[in-house]
Amino acid sequence: MSENLSSTSVVTNRSPTERAVGGVYQPQIDGLRALAITGVLLHHFGMHIPDSLEYGPMSVRLFFALTGYFITMWLWKAEDAARAGGVSVWRELPVFHARRLLRIVPPLYLSLAVAVLFGLDIITRDLHWHALFASNFYAVHVGYWPPMVAHLWSLAVQEQFYLLWPMVILFTPRRWFLGVLVLSVLIAVAFRFYCVTAGVDPLIRWTMLPGSIDSFAIGGFVAWLGQGKIGTVIMTTPQRWGFGVLAFACLFVARSLRYLPQDSLWVPTIELWEGVFIGWLIAATSQGWRGPLGWLLSLPPLVYIGKISLGIYLFHVLVEVLVGPRLVAGGLDPVHDNTLRVWSLWLISIVVAAASWHFFEKPLSKLKPAVVGRFNNRK
Repeated sequence: MSENLSSTSVVTNRSPTERAVGGVYQPQIDGLRALAITGVLLHHFGMHIPDSLEYGPMSVRLFFALTGYFITMWLWKAEDAARAGGVSVWRELPVFHARRLLRIVPPLYLSLAVAVLFGLDIITRDLHWHALFASNFYAVHVGYWPPMVAHLWSLAVQEQFYLLWPMVILFTPRRWFLGVLVLSVLIAVAFRFYCVTAGVDPLIRWTMLPGSIDSFAIGGFVAWLGQGKIGTVIMTTPQRWGFGVLAFACLFVARSLRYLPQDSLWVPTIELWEGVFIGWLIAATSQGWRGPLGWLLSLPPLVYIGKISLGIYLFHVLVEVLVGPRLVAGGLDPVHDNTLRVWSLWLISIVVAAASWHFFEKPLSKLKPAVVGRFNNRK
């Protein structure tokens, strides 16, 4: 269980500006992000595919679990470094939040500024909700999925998780951490059961942090299995495929349950069944795949898409709103040529996100070392 993988195909050293934990970069995780963001875009753009292949909602849960995995790993590393240096672990809180805000706020505010510039009233009118990471509360407030900003609910939930999880990490001895994860899952399932049995608006069940906390906890569980270290072998090859059979069986159950009426008592368990598959997928990918799947997840274009996935997520709705009508006017409409329309929107979203990454987000990321150094120099 404590054996470390040494293959350079699994982890490589990259510059601190790249997505990494402890200076160790996992390109296959970014490949996994690319597949997840593609699932979201195909769902939002209305790709005509069989229901059995519709994984947009689950892709969002995958992003939540990846966040739980990376944030738990990062906080544990920061906590260990602080204690080794004889300084208060609480000093890591402002560092953590500054790093997160410098990563998320610039592309979010840029996307909101573009919306305001193009006169999209639904965003301009309620801009403060989205600028303050309250888009999930906004959806509940208006009582429906608001067009153009509905996708921002997950970013709001993620930011609210950032406020909660560091406190959990710093207050919880690691020997109790598994219990905290189990409690998080129970809270989420209980919350969703209450929403269903009490006839609460499904928006609340879907968009509030208590209904999603188990997805983040799944990522934290993978971090716990790996003892907080990148490259730790948490499954042997036979175990990986054995658990894989169980994971796919749970995924099949989850897919079957999604066809049930929303008031069914089985509906609150869907995310739990999906979570087994997501946990196995992250655990297996964190160790690194070999063979065809490893080759696929390590493809440079796929890894690059995963790296800029935040920008793709933020800008893809604007692309559809601003560019979509022009594609329809050119003959690419949802009725006659929907597939080409969808993949055109997908490609344009990547181009826009790439421009944001290289000309806006990446230059601003150079502020991170200065911010971290400023806090670390405090006594």
